[in-house]
Amino acid sequence: MPPHSRRTILKTGAAATTVGLAGLAGCLGGDDEDTLRFNFVVPVENLGSLLDIPEIQDELDGLGEEYELEVSQDSSTPDSINALAAGEADMSLVTTESFGSAIIGDAVPSGLTAIATDFWDAHPDYFGFEIYSLPDSDVMEPEDLEGATLGVNATGTGIHAVFEKQLDNLGLDSDQDVEYNEQGFATFVEGLEDGIFDAAIFPGLYAVAPRNEDFNLVFDSQDAFGDDFEDGYPFAYTVATGDALEEKEDQIQAWGDDYLDIVDYIEENRDEVISLASDHFEIDEGQLDEFFMTENDYYRDQIEIQDEELQGIMDELADLEILADHFDVGDHYTNEYIT
Repeated sequence: MPPHSRRTILKTGAAATTVGLAGLAGCLGGDDEDTLRFNFVVPVENLGSLLDIPEIQDELDGLGEEYELEVSQDSSTPDSINALAAGEADMSLVTTESFGSAIIGDAVPSGLTAIATDFWDAHPDYFGFEIYSLPDSDVMEPEDLEGATLGVNATGTGIHAVFEKQLDNLGLDSDQDVEYNEQGFATFVEGLEDGIFDAAIFPGLYAVAPRNEDFNLVFDSQDAFGDDFEDGYPFAYTVATGDALEEKEDQIQAWGDDYLDIVDYIEENRDEVISLASDHFEIDEGQLDEFFMTENDYYRDQIEIQDEELQGIMDELADLEILADHFDVGDHYTNEYIT
């Protein structure tokens, strides 16, 4: 691994690895003023995770010259928010619900600002989160969710919000009519087969398995949000703390330049990136090939943050009482680091 990469990868499930000495050194040296500490949840799916791959790092002009990088994996975006709040991370990948909740609850003392969009959900021409049950399940369509146990990686996430939106569409009360069971995404197929839950929600990377095994598709994000968001809605963002933006502005600008370059590199070198990511994250190459940058992937063409669309989904979540209140998103994002 190149000397400019400080790595703390904490994986769960099928992609499990251990934290090496380089990662430990990164933890101990994480407060260096040139080091950007970036957290993500789902490898490859969260594009920022690819910046941890040594061969991709070699394509970055700023890394090693203008900033160092420490990359960590969390089990959910609320965990990433906690890391930001504790000063253990400068930047992270978060989803709509956890981002909005953190802002409303002042979870991060120095504040949070979104600086790039990672992907959109429920776009009509791309992947939307898919909810599957077993082929012989009693839960075959959305109306069957009443009384069901539902698999999520964590409540308080954008994943959780997809369930909540569909339950609201059906007139169901999540506190009374369903039960949530929290597990890691990699365990969801096994959880369904073992009867731990009746239906589970799968992000793009993990939806490959139930799709290929002919599990029953109960509904997807387009079913839940399509009537209100015909072109989908921004789902995941890279955010930075106020302290990081103040103290590491130049480093974050350099990271933003590298991020734009790597997005172009990924599009031009898809097969190579899939091979590298498969080795690095210990994910089956066929699984990545079936998902990444295909119609089974999310809409990723809009990296700049769109005010109207971001405000719209935050207002929707507040109307659903998923968020505790409405707020003005204009005070919590900037596109200056990716333009």
